[in-house]
Parts: sequence; structure tokens; C-alpha cells
Amino acid sequence: MPPPTDPRAELPPIAELFSLKQLSDRHPELLPPGRVQWAARHRHTNGLTDIGALFESPCGQLIAHEPRFLRWLLGLGGRAKPRASRKSGGK
Repeated sequence: MPPPTDPRAELPPIAELFSLKQLSDRHPELLPPGRVQWAARHRHTNGLTDIGALFESPCGQLIAHEPRFLRWLLGLGGRAKPRASRKSGGK
């Protein structure tokens, strides 16, 4: 029996892969270039490589899987600690 394959090891559809600049250009309000670069620079500690949101191309360029990257950014992929709710001012 062949060993089970890790789904993150397979490349997602090419239509969902973008360079970091293209990803920032597609969502300029949500993903300014500085935020995307910071996330890519810290990808080993923030979990982006663990969930398969960033790939390194053979030429060394980082390629992002848009749905996984956005899910990570918005906190929809599950977190160890939930985000704190905003405290309402006033009463």
C-alpha cells in the first residue's frame, strides 16, 4: 500500500498562485506591499509555510497561494489563541 500523500505537498491550481507583488496589487487595501513582505520574511515563524500558503519557485521567487494566504491573514484557518474582542468605549 503506498504511503498517504500530504495534500500540502501538491501544488494548487496555477490560477490561484501569484507573486507577492501580484497579490498585493490584487488586494491593495487589505495587503499593502509592506505587510506582504513582512509576512513573507517571517513565514517560518508565523505559519505560512506550514499551511502551504507560500512556495519558493525554482528561480527563488516566492509564490503565494491566494486562498490560503487570505485565510491565514483573516484568521479563518484556526489559531492557537483566538483574537481578543474589541472593547467598546463609553459605558
